[in-house]
Amino acid sequence: MKVFLITQNEPFYIPKMLKVLINDSKQKDFQICGITVLAPHRKNKTIRSWIKERSQIYTYKELFLVTSGFIFAKLFNILRGDKSPYSVRSITRNNRIAMYMTDNINSESYLNILSKLDVDLIISISCPQIFNKKLLTTPRIACINAHGTLLPSHRGVFGSWWMLYCGDSEGGSTIHTMVEEVDKGEIIWQKTFKIDKYHTQFSIAYQTKKDMACGLSEVIMGYKNMSLQPLMPLYKSSYHYAPTKELGVDFHKKGNRVIRFRDLKYMLSNDFVQ
Repeated sequence: MKVFLITQNEPFYIPKMLKVLINDSKQKDFQICGITVLAPHRKNKTIRSWIKERSQIYTYKELFLVTSGFIFAKLFNILRGDKSPYSVRSITRNNRIAMYMTDNINSESYLNILSKLDVDLIISISCPQIFNKKLLTTPRIACINAHGTLLPSHRGVFGSWWMLYCGDSEGGSTIHTMVEEVDKGEIIWQKTFKIDKYHTQFSIAYQTKKDMACGLSEVIMGYKNMSLQPLMPLYKSSYHYAPTKELGVDFHKKGNRVIRFRDLKYMLSNDFVQ
């Protein structure tokens, strides 16, 4: 089973997910034959514009904590290089996984590379670009996406934020086959957890990424053993865009928090904490 990953270079969650998949590939006999690490949406934003954007929905304390975490990870990457646990590219290089660079995953040149690799599955993990029809039909089996909500509820972006804002009592994550519509397709894996008063946007994101890392291995083996069955949708469909400043104020009035100091322990850990 040949698996190809398309993701972005995010420091807190995706490196941990990648390490889980790499370890599982050695134990469960599937091959990660390549990876593409894309620039995140904020590629063309200055740190000033990024801070201004986040200040719309973060308190000053939350903004300080998040910015501190990013600065810490950035400095660690500079000082430790390929030994840094906060770089997807470093983990990829250390495990000798072939890296394929592109600015456009739907370009003909990139699609030709994937076709020659003859991959069985393409896995999207927080991919910042939309797959077009030709890319979706490139792998022999399917393109699948890991999404941090209980689909079809909270399609779109900022899923962990919207779960708190909407007062959900249950959170979770989903793995689904990909179609041309965003966050649609057959649901092939879901896992739930209870949301309590201590959860923040960041702690929910941490839990969903931790669960999805294990779920992706289960799905890969399900495809390999031809035992995978689609699941019936159990949740109400909804779609969200990025929250506005007004919604950010309302979010905090409801007693919700984006991040607390204790979340840094999990964000900055080398691996998922049990």
